[in-house]
Amino acid sequence: MTKWSYPRIKTVGEDSVLVEFEEEVSPDINRKVRELASGIESHSLPGIMEVVPAYRSLMVFFDPFVTDVKEIFKLIDTLSKDSAGIQVSKRRVFKIPTVYGNRFGPDLKRVSKLTRLPAEEVIRIFSSEAYLVYCLGFLCSLAYLGGVPKILEVPRLSSPRPFVPAGSVGFSGSQANIVPIDQPSGFNYIGRTFVSVYNPEHFPPTLIQPGDYILCPSVSEDEARMAGERDLGDFVEDL
Repeated sequence: MTKWSYPRIKTVGEDSVLVEFEEEVSPDINRKVRELASGIESHSLPGIMEVVPAYRSLMVFFDPFVTDVKEIFKLIDTLSKDSAGIQVSKRRVFKIPTVYGNRFGPDLKRVSKLTRLPAEEVIRIFSSEAYLVYCLGFLCSLAYLGGVPKILEVPRLSSPRPFVPAGSVGFSGSQANIVPIDQPSGFNYIGRTFVSVYNPEHFPPTLIQPGDYILCPSVSEDEARMAGERDLGDFVEDL
C-alpha cells in the first residue's frame, strides 16, 4: 500500500490546483485547510482568482496567463511547512434561535425512535451543542456542520424529502445543517429557525464562514418568529 505524505498538491486542468490533507474529517485537519487558505489569500500572489476550502482539501483557481503553476506549488509548499505566522479569522459562534418539533420538526419522532430517546431529550442534546462550520458549498452558502453527538447519529432518510423549507435545522450521521433556501434533502429535520442565513442581495451572501460555530438554542415559536425579524449579525459572538 502506498503511503502518502501530506499535503498532496496536484494540478486539476490548466487553471486550478488541488491541495489534499490527511484522509479524515476532523477539526484539526480542517484547521490546516483554513490556515493554508488564509495564507494563500493574504499572500496576494498575482493571478490567483479564488481559494475554495472544503473538509480536508482546498482548490486554488488561477489565471494561467498571469501566474505560473510552479509559483503556486512553491507558495503552497512554503506555507504548508511554516504555518505558525498565518492568521485565521476570529473564532465566532452564531446562536440562532430555533423552534423544535411538531410541524417544524417532521423527523423528530423518527430520531427519537431510532435513538430510543424521548423527543425532549433529543432536542436538549442537539440544541446544547455548538457545531463547527467545516465549509460552505452545494448551494447558496449551505454551511456543512460537524460534531453531532454520537448518541444522536442516525442515517439519512431512505428517500429524500422533495421539499424542505428554508431555515430547517437537521442532521444525518455526524453532519448537521441549516437549510438556506427551500430545497430537497434526505437529512432528519427536527426544528426550524426564521433567521435568514442567506441573503443573495448582500456580498458575501452569508456572514457565516468556515471556522465559525453554530448553536441552535431551543425557543418557543413566538420567540423564533420574533428572532426572524432581526439580522443574522445580531446573533454572533466572539469566542
